[in-house]
Amino acid sequence: MNTLKFFLSLSLTIVMLLLMDPRSFYGLSFHEWAGLVIGLFFILHKILDWGWIKKVTLSFFRKAPWRARINYILDVVLLAGLILMILSGAAIARTIDFSWLRLGGSPMFWRVMHTSSSLISLALFGVHLGLHWNWVIRRFNFKRIYNGKEN
Repeated sequence: MNTLKFFLSLSLTIVMLLLMDPRSFYGLSFHEWAGLVIGLFFILHKILDWGWIKKVTLSFFRKAPWRARINYILDVVLLAGLILMILSGAAIARTIDFSWLRLGGSPMFWRVMHTSSSLISLALFGVHLGLHWNWVIRRFNFKRIYNGKEN
């Protein structure tokens, strides 16, 4: 399970970095479609962590360790950022028709919201990665993986 979560996290990191400039890599169409896919991957990532989410939610105000509380709050803020990125991206999309959502509003407002939420989420994602750095390093311990002692 940890290996799946690791490769899912690695995929999210790579795609997120590739999406930072919609005009680079494969262009705007890739940017919009990959943005939707990254949202689905994030949801899958949270489903895989559902046991932890439930445990921390139930003990948040009583006995959860400070590190778990920080990770939990960070995950909630990252979820909000992802929702803002997807909604604002849908509002300004040019290659996917989201007119059925009827988001309205000024394109400039949505563009600023999209850029702001993306940059803030990327910074918070870096903090998230830093808080889990020891876990990431353990995933690269190939000797343990090849010896069948992976957890």
